[in-house]
Formats: sequence, structure tokens, C-alpha cells
Amino acid sequence: MRAAMSSAVARFAPVKGQRVRVAQFAGLLIASVIPGALWAAIIAVVASWLGTPLALRTIAITGGVIALFLAFVCAPVVLRDPS
Repeated sequence: MRAAMSSAVARFAPVKGQRVRVAQFAGLLIASVIPGALWAAIIAVVASWLGTPLALRTIAITGGVIALFLAFVCAPVVLRDPS
């Protein structure tokens, strides 16, 4: 009986690991893209208030660079092994 239970647990262990990994990548995406978009929007609004509106391409590149930086900084924390 014990052998049957342990083989069943071993069979489902990779599925749980995949779900955890997908959740970690989703968390990393949220932790980097949302603040990047927020800061890009803030920079665009401040530039507009100062009388020098930025081009859409500049705002997109700025948001992308911020998101990429945050992804590199957050990746070791978010993607660490939970065990």
C-alpha cells in the first residue's frame, strides 16, 4: 500500500512544481510591468505639465527599461526555490 501511495505522489509532484513555476513567472511579470507602466505614465504627465510632452516611443522605451530593470532585480527573490 505504501509503495502505491508514494508512486502516486511522485507522479503528481512535477505538476505541482510546474504550477508553482508558472505562478512565480506571473508574479515576476506583475512585479515588473505594472510599476514600469506606472512610472512611465508619471514621467509622461510630469513632462506634459512642464510644457515638453514626450513622444509615445520615448515613453514606451522608458517604461520598458524600467520594467526590465525591475525584472532583473526581482527575479532572484521571486523565482527562488520554495523548498
